[in-house]
Amino acid sequence: MRAVRFLVLFVIAGGFFASVAEEVQVPNEAASWRFDNGGEFPGASGGVTNGADGSLVLRFDFTKGGAYVAAYHDLAQPACLESVLFKAKKPVGTVMTVRMVDSAGQNFQKSVSFSNADWQRLECKVESTDGHFGGPNDGVLRQPIKTIGILAESGGVPGAQGEISITEVSGKIGAAVAPAPAPEPPTVRDYMVTVFDSDSGFGEGGGSSFHDGMWTADLYKTESTHLSHSLPLFGKPKEFTLRVRGGVQGNVLKIGLGSHFQIFERTLGTLNGGEQTFTFPAPPDGWSYYGGENDGVSRMPLRLSHLTIERGSAPRIQSEVLMLDLRCKTEVAGDGSVIILASVSDDGASGSTRTLSASCKAWSLLEQKTTGTLHAVARSWDGDTLWQEDAPLTLEGEGHAETHTVQATIPAALSFAEMEFQFSAEGIPAASAQTCYASAMNSPGDATLRPSSPWGMGLFLYRNPDNALGYKIMDVEASLAKAAGVKWCREEFSWAATEPQPGQYDFHFYDEVVNAANRHGISVYGLLCYWSNWTKPYTEQGIDDYCRWARAVVKHFKGRVKHWEIYNEPNIFFWSGPKELYPVLVKKCYAQIKAEDPTAQVLAISTSGIDRKFIQTCLDAGAPFDILTIHPYRRALDERQFTRELRGVAEQVNNRPVWITEMGWSTQVGGTSERAQAQLIARSYLTAVGSGGCQNMSWYDFRDDGTNAFYNEDNFGIMRHNLVPKPAYRALATVCRTMAVGTPRFNEAYGDGIFAVESGQTVAFWSDQGERSVQVKVKKGTPRVVNLMGEPIRVTRNDLGLVVPVKLDPVFVYGAEVGPMQKPLRKKGVPSVEAEPIRF
Repeated sequence: MRAVRFLVLFVIAGGFFASVAEEVQVPNEAASWRFDNGGEFPGASGGVTNGADGSLVLRFDFTKGGAYVAAYHDLAQPACLESVLFKAKKPVGTVMTVRMVDSAGQNFQKSVSFSNADWQRLECKVESTDGHFGGPNDGVLRQPIKTIGILAESGGVPGAQGEISITEVSGKIGAAVAPAPAPEPPTVRDYMVTVFDSDSGFGEGGGSSFHDGMWTADLYKTESTHLSHSLPLFGKPKEFTLRVRGGVQGNVLKIGLGSHFQIFERTLGTLNGGEQTFTFPAPPDGWSYYGGENDGVSRMPLRLSHLTIERGSAPRIQSEVLMLDLRCKTEVAGDGSVIILASVSDDGASGSTRTLSASCKAWSLLEQKTTGTLHAVARSWDGDTLWQEDAPLTLEGEGHAETHTVQATIPAALSFAEMEFQFSAEGIPAASAQTCYASAMNSPGDATLRPSSPWGMGLFLYRNPDNALGYKIMDVEASLAKAAGVKWCREEFSWAATEPQPGQYDFHFYDEVVNAANRHGISVYGLLCYWSNWTKPYTEQGIDDYCRWARAVVKHFKGRVKHWEIYNEPNIFFWSGPKELYPVLVKKCYAQIKAEDPTAQVLAISTSGIDRKFIQTCLDAGAPFDILTIHPYRRALDERQFTRELRGVAEQVNNRPVWITEMGWSTQVGGTSERAQAQLIARSYLTAVGSGGCQNMSWYDFRDDGTNAFYNEDNFGIMRHNLVPKPAYRALATVCRTMAVGTPRFNEAYGDGIFAVESGQTVAFWSDQGERSVQVKVKKGTPRVVNLMGEPIRVTRNDLGLVVPVKLDPVFVYGAEVGPMQKPLRKKGVPSVEAEPIRF
């Protein structure tokens, strides 16, 4: 779950664009502004007043909860804006977000933070924003702007109170543009999901065999068999039609659809041995549901999860069902009728050139054929074009897939290349997709256990099968993590798997997990979860059974595993019993772990997000622990706010160690790009540990859980499911390997707007306030400077040392003793923060 930040929002509202002035002036008078307490998240209070200096003051109070408060102003006349300008004075660490509402009622917003505690001028550019919602919710800005505003968020910190002063608000008028067309209403498309051929990708289970559409269900000894999948369903499905032929009269056919962690299931009917057509609506009406959120809410995108044949009233004989096809009527936005995916593989290097095979898989949901142009381009980490090509492409329509492959050549010395495909055709919006090539590491890494290192990763070796092939994959994964500099991994120890019957323990599989990690210099912290099948969950008896099992686990792995985490995310649906029982579990389990191994460290609370209310509940109940664990997922990363949250929660637990055992961004279609994921893993690792509020950092997760490109849970990995690196793998390696020595800490001496984390003879630099340059004094040695992919970058050398270019993705200066000069340099032509507005 994502923590909510504290932020401020301006809003301008009005009618029809007819302005010719260069600026739209917004008055400071409080009577011209509307206050909103963010009622969808009850508890916040505050108000809008004027200060003694005449500035607008937005007050906030989150002592009784709530997520945000806001101030809004309504313009008499909308305007076509280039940017919003204002001055603000705020507490250090507070984040401000400018929000703009367009003519269609869609909200666009962009955030900024700065450490200047005095008045600061800001300019928010309209052309690119961090997110959008409301209205058509399609990301298309339709000038003129009707509304500009500022809101303040709690940041997940209970009891925050304060105020922000705002003055000189204005909107800079841009050139008049033709208004964007009104959003088209969603269109219903009828497309073929699958024809169940041999390439359809269904898995067999429970006595099933499946070949080229023929499903043979062995119902001699079992009551049901199934086919499994994670097949993406495009758009917002409304209705399905499934055609089948055969089966034994009396067999019952069911279908399951996945919706995030939750599964919806529906009985389609009884087979009669002939050809049958089943037409049924999409969830939730008429569907049962289970698992995950378990709330009956259908969350997009959906995926085909399984098909089941139950014996029903039929005799115990083999049943053969020919699966003919599955169609879907789905609702798509105006730009959603063509969907494309990109993939890339390395064909190897020859001399100074590397060849990449890049493929584009495209679906058209239109009824007719569509012929257009497919543009393919390869770019470097810095955005330079390395290769490009255009080719004609015809899409058949109705969901049929077409694949086009190109051979792109790039310099062999590069560790990274981004491939982008764009399909354009007359009469439809262009569709695009990106993917990236990233090379593996050239050196094997350090196999020495170094438990003092802060660098961890959710390897989850336990997700491999319990056989020789599974053990081999474990070893490969651990070897790749070692090469990236990983020194810790989080592994789930399943109670159900290790004590299937009371007192009957089987740890052989987890011996393989721990041994594989340790063999590659990676220490394990064990996650003890969830419930075994024979106990009574969420009862005193169940807790006592859990604690006996936990002690047996600790005893078996004593000397090999010294850190144990009690349960996972008990503040959300993973713990479906009374929340007040979790501290009881922690108390009893802590005592059993310490009784067995007094030197063991107990990790606990393990909240989704930084849930300070739940943490306080556990503290008030006297739950003992050595290390607090948290999972601070979030939509966007603001380093100052993140630092504030980590230091705040460390204070809350009396400065006991805080470990982040999960955090990440998924690269599913419509999610975070692979390039951005690489940037985020570096910034989050550096910020978390550099803040001093976190002593150990792990990402969720190392390897993609599956291959469904549309399902977020399948795409959090920094390695693809086939263990080919994403750029985030190289970014992790650059962080962990260059900062393998020392204790990473922020150094604020490099100047405002510059993030600098030092560790040993390495400094990582980045900035969230545009391109800059940093003067680095070389005290001893000859430093190397590399980008996030580990590629050398050019720097300017002068008598004082190095002038290093800095932007949002970190760069690393290492291998020498360096330090800051008195004053940081900005990039040529970029004035200082104090003299000019921060532009974002």
